[in-house]
Amino acid sequence: MFIAGGEYKYLLKGLIIIAFHLQVQAQDPYFSQFFNSLLYLNPAYAGSAHQPRISASYRNQMPALGSPYVSYNASYDQPVKLLHGGLGINVMNDVQGPALNHISADVMYSYFLAVNPELMVNAGFQASYCHRFLRRAELVLPDEVSGNPSQETWGDMNKGYPDFAIGFVAFTRTAYAGVSMHHLTRPDLSMSESARQSLPRKLTVHGGIYLSLYERRLGREALKLNPSLVYLHQAGFRQANYGLDVIYKSLYAGVWFRHSLDFAMNAFIIHLGYDHEYFRFGYSHDFNVYNPWRNMPNMGAHELTFLLKLEYKKGPRDRFRTIKSPKI
Repeated sequence: MFIAGGEYKYLLKGLIIIAFHLQVQAQDPYFSQFFNSLLYLNPAYAGSAHQPRISASYRNQMPALGSPYVSYNASYDQPVKLLHGGLGINVMNDVQGPALNHISADVMYSYFLAVNPELMVNAGFQASYCHRFLRRAELVLPDEVSGNPSQETWGDMNKGYPDFAIGFVAFTRTAYAGVSMHHLTRPDLSMSESARQSLPRKLTVHGGIYLSLYERRLGREALKLNPSLVYLHQAGFRQANYGLDVIYKSLYAGVWFRHSLDFAMNAFIIHLGYDHEYFRFGYSHDFNVYNPWRNMPNMGAHELTFLLKLEYKKGPRDRFRTIKSPKI
């Protein structure tokens, strides 16, 4: 199936209508490179690198439609020895087509617990403030498409609300696993005073392991495998993401798959990156294999991530009596 350029406009109108009506079953945006957006994944990762760091993510879905779905995410976190843990902030701007926009700012604290020299457990708490915007001029309603516009008129709308999340992460030097729960209080998203629209809680379960295939002298790994799994459950939406990264020195490449509740594959994902001592860069592309998108050109997603690792200004960074997660 091929859609001409002029027909994309009508398809986009249909998507906007669908998105507007599906807000009752609202779902969070997601990133294919989950572990390059750690604070968005789980607040228990705040400060877990044992040094300050800045990260940013950009995701562009279905670019053939003129980039109607774009997500931006940026975060900063660092350890704080006096608090026996770490602090972090995360900012998200999720553009859901030309009519809908969601902005959130999160602050989080993570407590570090050294169970023994080889096992760490972090517990994190997150408090957020979110704001949603609806631009009436950009919204196409069903009666307008049918040619019989309603006489009812209304303008732009917006809604702000607080939100909360918790998370836990456990890891050794080679394996990691965690769980987080977002939207604990199920905040009301409705922009109308006559109706309530609760945001469903989101459960995230994730984990993985590093397997060394070849080691250089002094025990430093030159070639490793990193299989990982992320499972999401939010209302009736369930999704499993699993894959394998191959890491050679500072380079890594991987293949990931995304399945829905019925285990029908939704996307095939390739992942490439470079990990330097002071920064990390990653790129991934989602090949959409779900009907009807798989028969349309350029209907997947591009995703870019960047991580900057900072040192303390007053000499070498503080040494914590804890190990770092191998995924950091």
